[in-house]
Amino acid sequence: MSWAMSTLVPFEAPPVYVVATASSPLLGCTINCLDVVGPRRTELQLSLSKKWLRVRTFVTKSNQVSFSQSRQETWEDPDDGSGSESDEEDDYDLDFESDWEGEENVQAVSIIDQPAANKYEEDLQKEVEQLLEPEERAILEQNATLNVEKLSTPKWNPLHTFALSGQIIPMDKLLDSGFDIDSVDEDGFSALHKAIIGRKDAVIGHLLRKGASPHIKDKNGATPLHYAVQVGAKQIVKLLIKYKVDVNVADSDGWTALHIAIQGRNRDITKILLVNGADRNRRNKDGKTALDLSLCYGKNFKSYDLSKLLKVVPLYGAF
Repeated sequence: MSWAMSTLVPFEAPPVYVVATASSPLLGCTINCLDVVGPRRTELQLSLSKKWLRVRTFVTKSNQVSFSQSRQETWEDPDDGSGSESDEEDDYDLDFESDWEGEENVQAVSIIDQPAANKYEEDLQKEVEQLLEPEERAILEQNATLNVEKLSTPKWNPLHTFALSGQIIPMDKLLDSGFDIDSVDEDGFSALHKAIIGRKDAVIGHLLRKGASPHIKDKNGATPLHYAVQVGAKQIVKLLIKYKVDVNVADSDGWTALHIAIQGRNRDITKILLVNGADRNRRNKDGKTALDLSLCYGKNFKSYDLSKLLKVVPLYGAF
């Protein structure tokens, strides 16, 4: 595990409030730290696990917000050998911030005037009701609360829409109303399938913690693991393995996650699957093993590299 320490020094000498906000895409949440620094105490130190991939700091005084100077230091524990041979990060941005976390995290220091908010909502309700036609007002009266049935079709599932757009709070409200977290559309996709295809890391972790099944197959027999491999989401592949998915499950054409990893020429994911028990001798319905697919790419370095990996990497066990 690696850690990061941030030392925060405000520009102003008088006492000011310092807010540090750390956010984690895989955990789908933020933490906020509020403290006072001034002439007698000029630094605020935080130690955070590296799973908090973003740390933001700002100071506020008399409702004015400004960013503070920040110094960050990181250090790494020795490699436990569980990673890939390449230490490069995935080629997509893990620094995901969903809408519910708010723009620039300024809510960390905002104060809500509840009476004013209530009055605004009442005024808005009256204004909208005046704008509605009689038949539109009738629809509103018939749906005073959430009506999921009228919001859904076999293709368009509201939970899937929230998952793909990264809206965690509306998604939770829908689930709290009794909506099935594993509901599927006409193609057999669950919200977890959709979040993985859309690479919504915060939503994926949130759904799994909420109890979403990582074993559901779509109408072609493909699991969330198949799609995580297809989109090259190395960290999500690791996460799904931690949730005990079967790395050798095949779709209706006999393709396993390893076949897809080789098709995508993804060395890192291929190695992760192999050391976690992927069967390199498993054949699809066409009789092809993962090695056969690798050799179909012709005589080039990548083909040789993947072929060697498939031939020599032993089953080390879980990373």
